[in-house]
Amino acid sequence: MKVCILTSSFPRFKGDSAGVFLYHLCRALVKKGIEIRVITPHDHGCKYYENWDGIEINRFPYFYPLKNQTLCYGSGILPKLKKSMLAKIQLPFFILAEILFCLRMIKKLDVDIIHAQWSLPQGLAGVICKYFIDIPCITTIHGSDTYGLQYPGVKWLNSKVIEHSDVCTANSKATARMAGNISKRRNILVIPMGVNPSFFSTDRKYSDEKTRLESNEKRILCVGRLIDLKGIDYLIRAFPRVLKKYPEAKLIIVGSGPMKDDLLTLSRCLHLGSKVIFIDKVPQKELPRMYSSASLFVLSSIVNEKGETEGLGVVLLEAMACGLPVIGSNVGGIPDIIKDGETGLLFKQKDPDDLAEKMIKLLSDEKLRDKVVENGLNLVKQNFSWEVISDKFLKIYHDVIKGNNLACKL
Repeated sequence: MKVCILTSSFPRFKGDSAGVFLYHLCRALVKKGIEIRVITPHDHGCKYYENWDGIEINRFPYFYPLKNQTLCYGSGILPKLKKSMLAKIQLPFFILAEILFCLRMIKKLDVDIIHAQWSLPQGLAGVICKYFIDIPCITTIHGSDTYGLQYPGVKWLNSKVIEHSDVCTANSKATARMAGNISKRRNILVIPMGVNPSFFSTDRKYSDEKTRLESNEKRILCVGRLIDLKGIDYLIRAFPRVLKKYPEAKLIIVGSGPMKDDLLTLSRCLHLGSKVIFIDKVPQKELPRMYSSASLFVLSSIVNEKGETEGLGVVLLEAMACGLPVIGSNVGGIPDIIKDGETGLLFKQKDPDDLAEKMIKLLSDEKLRDKVVENGLNLVKQNFSWEVISDKFLKIYHDVIKGNNLACKL
């Protein structure tokens, strides 16, 4: 079986973090005998065609000169559209280039199924190919394509893509509800993205470093883009209360983004000094070391003014796989991962006091930490490994080919 993965984000080079979760999904599917063809945007300096581990990667250009292609990668399409006029100019060229490239290449690649990642614009290109080439289209919604696309005309177009896809999946229950709210579709299957438990492993050599660090200081870790919906400003506001209980504690914030200067200013205003450490985005291979050297992980996402929020929260799964206790806000897809008091702790979004209380509780209660760590490890292995996730998509692929009814949940 040949499957075309249609995406706006895929690693441009080995070690690149852009769309790396799709690379891992593709690898898992290849191991199960699926032939994978990826169609993704070109970026300056990239090759138009490559083969990685049996994954055929086809990159399409969408703007000239190539060095001025700026819409994709980096902070992502939606953030760039908000900040950059050049990105706005490139959007129609990108959509047209993607549709035309797909119409030409999908037939040439002789694929059996299109699997579009994000309903817009990839789902749109997939549905158009479905009707012109007579090929089934599966659309996977990741959250930003529902929460972030609330403009009336775009919302209508999004609803049509969701309704006309042969199968629609979502990365969390919250994302599925949102997709159902903007469309007439009710049989949206929930299949999350996953992690590689053996990569993010408690058996790695970093365990000694973690023990050494925890004997001297409490490290609270946050990993993610520095944008408003991550709610990192609320985490920083909660931290002074933690310091009163644990003066030796440090807050490590890993990531880059447009809010970095504001967050640095907030830290200075709260007189946190060297207690808050900012580290620019690190390569994927370095993340296990970051997780394993921490005492606690926090994902403080919010629902922002535009209704955008966390689609799932894969960083929580990575932290859990490294044996790290986790805390997350009660928004979006986070409750799909954190069962309060069982696999982690949930706090009220935008509430620094509640967050501080939960951090202190987890840092001070060894029995609770051990419980959530053990349950978190089991959750990741049983429900979120790529082995499990790829099996679910594989079942959908076979059912679509056979023309089976997919109205029921997996």
